[in-house]
Amino acid sequence: MEAADNEITRIKEVLRENPRGMNIKEISAAVAMSRNSIAKYLDVLTAAGQLEVRYVGNAKLFYLAKRVPLESMMSMSPDMIAVMDKDMRITQVNSPFVDFIGAPRDRIIGTRLFDLASAILPVEQMMGWLQQESADTDSRHEIRIKKNDKEMYFNALCIPTLFEDGDTGVAMRLENISDQKQAEFSQGENQRILDAVLHASPAPMYVIGKDHHILAWNRAMEKFSGLKAAGMVGTRRQWQAFYPEERPSLSDLVIDGLTGQIREWYPDTAPQPVSADGTFMAEDVVPAPGGSSRRLRFTVTSVMNNGGDLIAAVEMIEEIPVTGNPV
Repeated sequence: MEAADNEITRIKEVLRENPRGMNIKEISAAVAMSRNSIAKYLDVLTAAGQLEVRYVGNAKLFYLAKRVPLESMMSMSPDMIAVMDKDMRITQVNSPFVDFIGAPRDRIIGTRLFDLASAILPVEQMMGWLQQESADTDSRHEIRIKKNDKEMYFNALCIPTLFEDGDTGVAMRLENISDQKQAEFSQGENQRILDAVLHASPAPMYVIGKDHHILAWNRAMEKFSGLKAAGMVGTRRQWQAFYPEERPSLSDLVIDGLTGQIREWYPDTAPQPVSADGTFMAEDVVPAPGGSSRRLRFTVTSVMNNGGDLIAAVEMIEEIPVTGNPV
């Protein structure tokens, strides 16, 4: 084994001195070794990713791969990285992995993943797809870990690996996505709170997005319009709650930035100053059940994202008592 290592070292030194590349005949002459032996070592080095091959006519030129060594990549990464052989014994780890496991590096190296981290990582689940995919293409999995009573989430990337001796293995990178997952959970909780507030409101309300599709239609809106949320959410039929024919609602005008046209569509509306908070109002007399009519006040509140871009509009409806004969 030592003799083979020395011969590989000589081949790499010769190629380092000839960065433009060398063919098998040139390498054989330079290191005084048979072409058959050279070909064997070149295959191993190429499979390990240490050499690259370029074809010039029918000749193959070999040169050292210009890649960052795995050890350097592992040391630079903030993610946890472990390299395992075909028996799932750990051969290399980086400092973030050592710190997370909380064991000395010399104890980690040579230990099977299952024996090392079964109390921290979901090892049985991981061993299943690590062994299944060790000879397959790169794959990603999301895993949940509980450590010190704290839930953590990771994206696990599995990369099939070929060692210098030709054996197969797998490199695993664990990217901490806990902050991202917590943000998703918070967003989901906020959405549930918003839905609860919206449905608890006694005022008829609905929400549309930038594409004018209805995002929410509260219970008061169902009662007011006679139209169920199940049939309205996801559609662009908000006009049906007020008019016999399709036309833009106040929220549609706000979404499209056409607030200058409000009085064209709602002629009974008094002129409004430019809204500083994205709130607009309009009034109109619309058909009511039984052939009568009713006067409504519409109030639309703009919803902005953190960048100040309009992403949705909330429209609230209020019925105004009509004095005298209705129109």
